[in-house]
Order: sequence, then structure tokens, then C-alpha cells
Amino acid sequence: MAPLRERSDDPVLPDPPRGPLHVARARASFPWKELALFWEGEDVLRFKKTIFSALENDPLFAHPRGSRLSVEKYQELNFLRCKRLFEYDFLPAGDVLGSLPKVLALIECLGMYDWSLAAKFCLHVLTFGSAIYSSGSERHFKYLPKIFSMEIFGCFALTEVSHGSNTKGIRTTAHYDPTTQEFIIHSPDFEAAKFWVGNMGKTATHAVVFAQLYTPGGRCHGLHPFLVQIRDPKTLLPMPGVMVGDIGKKLGQNGLDNGFAMFHKVRIPRQDLLNRSGDVTPEGTYVTHVKDVGQRFSESLGSLSAGRVTIVGMSVVNLKLAVSIALRFSATRRQFGPTDEEEVPVLEYPMQQWRLLPYLAAAYALDHFSKSLFLDLGKLQQGLLGKDRSVRQAELGREIHALSSAGKPLVSWTAQRGIQECREACGGHGYLSMNRLGDLRDDNDPNCTYEGDNNVLLQQTSNYLLGLLARRDQGGARIESPLKTVDFLDAYPDILGRRFEGSSPEDLLDSSVPLAAYEWLVCYLLRESYQRLNQEKRSGKSDFEARNNCQLKDDAVALVDVIAPPDFILDSPIGRADAL
Repeated sequence: MAPLRERSDDPVLPDPPRGPLHVARARASFPWKELALFWEGEDVLRFKKTIFSALENDPLFAHPRGSRLSVEKYQELNFLRCKRLFEYDFLPAGDVLGSLPKVLALIECLGMYDWSLAAKFCLHVLTFGSAIYSSGSERHFKYLPKIFSMEIFGCFALTEVSHGSNTKGIRTTAHYDPTTQEFIIHSPDFEAAKFWVGNMGKTATHAVVFAQLYTPGGRCHGLHPFLVQIRDPKTLLPMPGVMVGDIGKKLGQNGLDNGFAMFHKVRIPRQDLLNRSGDVTPEGTYVTHVKDVGQRFSESLGSLSAGRVTIVGMSVVNLKLAVSIALRFSATRRQFGPTDEEEVPVLEYPMQQWRLLPYLAAAYALDHFSKSLFLDLGKLQQGLLGKDRSVRQAELGREIHALSSAGKPLVSWTAQRGIQECREACGGHGYLSMNRLGDLRDDNDPNCTYEGDNNVLLQQTSNYLLGLLARRDQGGARIESPLKTVDFLDAYPDILGRRFEGSSPEDLLDSSVPLAAYEWLVCYLLRESYQRLNQEKRSGKSDFEARNNCQLKDDAVALVDVIAPPDFILDSPIGRADAL
């Protein structure tokens, strides 16, 4: 490991102040600065230091003390802070796609400070901006400088009131009118209103809106993204035909203005269709280089993988913050001891170690997974921008979709459980709002839901794996993938024949043992699921029925009626007895 190069006048990793933690640090078996250099790299460490120093020394980013800000004041302050980030120019426009480690580092730094700020910044630059860059074409690149100058402010509008995970059910429409060469964006009813859209509540001027594209004659070509102006940039008043507003206070991240929008026959130019996967000629003819409808649908939603990969990183940051708080507290909090006069830090007790150290290990493992997945996503997007139509590129897209669909649930759930364990491990001090564990828990919670409910997302990964097994069994194709995450499945019959033959404690500690056990379990569960699915299909069930078989509980609502109080007491709009 290369030694850490520091200038005496500008140490990239200054020594922490001496205090109660000094004793614990002195017992470490390794130099922590050298591990930090290995883990992050010197360039990233210096970049993070620049960001942290700027935030700490700018009065605009001072943490409010005493009473908490109202939601309105918090959102106003958050917007001003977001604007200040562009003034600092941490990532010039040309560096966003050219320096992915720094992009990831910026997200981490902003999230460690405040997820409302990180989300607002990332939704504008990475989600909205990247959607225009990756889903549009040269004619849309004129908007990119306006994004970085905040001449326009953006959001990403996919989810509707009645449809979230089922994106194919999205009901907003975009009918093309060849007489004016315009698309007419329309919400048929309130259930089709765009909902939960970050930045839309009060500040977004433009939105990437997903709608069903119709050409003359009433033919639908599926879900496509459109760039739609929703507010006047100078006044922030809604554009004609647009009803837009804030959805209200949330459990967390209340500095972010999540909003809704309905469109009443809003006309936009034909050129504002983001046309990388499909376009419409001035006369109204639909053209596309992607002939397969399913592949075209996947390309239209390709930016969702980017969102899920980002959420993986966000969840890792939350876990790192929680274990940092809990372990430092546990190393100084003294309780009980061999004598009445001598108490020991609670971290020295095996129970506290069993509670916290697995989550510390998970933070390191998942941090590595998050960073490598982010870089793999960058390679995928570079291929898309280079118009790579190879089989490998398509397989890479499917693999990253499966990895992000499994990674988001794994990491967000691990963070959710880890933060709660850290809160409990700090006792009453963990319950104090000022110690931040409650905020971390609330801010992390939506990671389990948005960009796809975790339980639904896992089905995306299982579908990918089942498809690989079907291709192998039916056509003899090998199971392999560009990132080699599923290559071991090609030998699944042999893996299922393995038996553990260890005879000593040392055999159990061999790192190959849990890996072999994991591979066996995946192969076993995949084979069992594949066989049950085929059995259901042979009995005449459709694909949907086969996957959903035996999941209804007809008595559920009646049983709830027995235990639920009156609506006034229940006080939940979505839980009302009349379901209105």
C-alpha cells in the first residue's frame, strides 16, 4: 500500500482531536489513514475534503439549533443551498460523465450533510439531466447548459397516483397532432396525475414526463419520455393547462418538495419527445431502431437503473453514518464493570459487538458493491451514448437491471435494520433527535419504496434468473453474463450435488465455505421455483396466474373490519372504511 502523501500545510486527513476515543484508536492494529487512502484514493479524499470544508465554512449551511424549521422554511433554505452548490462548481458540466468516482463522492458528501439537499441536487442534475442526455439526442443538448446555470430546474415524472411499480399501466397520454407538429400531453383523470415527483412541488420549471405515445389513427406505441415545461422560470407560476403543487409533509426529507401534476391538453413541440429509442416524423409516422417492443420499453426506462444504483449508494451512506455514531458512542459510554469503581465501555461487551460489528462489516462490503455497480452503470451508459447495439451491450443492460433490482432491496433493508439496531444500541441517547439516528431512519425509509417497491423489484431479478435457466434448459445456451455475476449458475446440476465435508473448526472458517453454501442455496431455490412455475403453466395457467397462484386471502378485509376503529380515530386517508 502506498504511503499517504500529505502536505504539512494541507493535510488531506488531519488527526482527530484527542479525547475519550484516543484510547480506542491507539489499540487499532492498522493505520487508519492508510486504509482510507486505499479505500477511497487520494484524489477522492481531497475532493471530499474540499466539499466538507466549503459546507462547514459557509453560514448558509449552518445546522439550525433549537426549534426545527417549518417545512416551508426548510424547503426555501434547501433551494438556496442547492443554488449555492452550483456556485461552488464542485463538478463542472464536463466532469459529470467523465469522473464517476467524483460524482459518487459528491452524492455521498451531500447525503452525509442532508439527504433533502442531496436528493434535490441529484434529481435536477443526475436524474433530470441524465434523462435528457441519455434518452434524448443532439437536439436536446441545448438544455444541458441551462441545467447547470439553473436557468431551468428539473424533475422526473414517471409515477402516478394509481400506478408506481407497474409502469406499463401509466395512463398519461401524448397524442401527436401533425397539423401543428405538436404532442398533446393529457391526464385523463386524477388517478393519472403524476405524483411523488421530487422537485415538482414548488421549484421545478421542467419535467421529463412519461406518457403513452399515440400517433394519428389511435395507435399506441407505448411509454416514452417527453420534456414538458410546467412553470414559468421567472415567476414559477404554472404553465397553461398544468395543475401542479406540493403533496404535503412526509415522514422524512421534508426539505425536498415532492409534488403532483395534472395536464389538460398541454401542447409541446414535436422536438420535445426524447427520441433515442423512438421518434415521430413531422407527418406522424413512428420510427424506431428498436424493433422489439419489450426492448424499446426497457430502453425508455433505462434511467430507472441509474436511480436504483444511486439509491444503493444512498443507503450505504446512511448505514455508514449510523454505525459511526453508534460505535463511537459505544466506545466511550461506560456501564458496569469488575468493581463498583471501574466501569468499562459498552463496546467491550460481546452483546454490543454482536449487535453492531456485523453492520460495520456490511457497510464496507456494500460500499464496495455500490461503487463497482456505479462504475459498471457508467460503462453501460457510455455504450448507449455510443449507439452500441451489440449483444453484449444488451446483456449488460439486463444484468445491471437485475443487479440494481436486487441491490436496492438488499442495501436499503440492511440500512433500515442497521439504523434501528444502532438506535437501540445507543439506549436513550439514541432516541434523542439531536443525535440524528431518528432522522437517518426516516430519511432512509423511502429508499425501500421509491424507484420500485423492494418486494416487487426482487421479482425483476427472479424473472431474470428464471429466464437464464429456461434458455439453458430449452436451448442449451450457456448461462453467462458480461459482469460474470451469474456464470456459476451454468454448473447448477453439479453444484446441487455438492455436500459439505468439513471436519474441523478451521474448515468452517475457510472463506470458500459460505460462498459455496450461498451458490448451492441460490441454485436450489432457482431450480425449485423454475419447476413449480413450469408445473403451473402445464396445468393451463397463464404466466401471470402461474406466478401469482395461491396468493389471495379472501377474508383479509373482513378480518381488518373486526379490529379497525372508526375512520375518525384511524385518521388515515388511505385507510378509510369507504376507501375513497
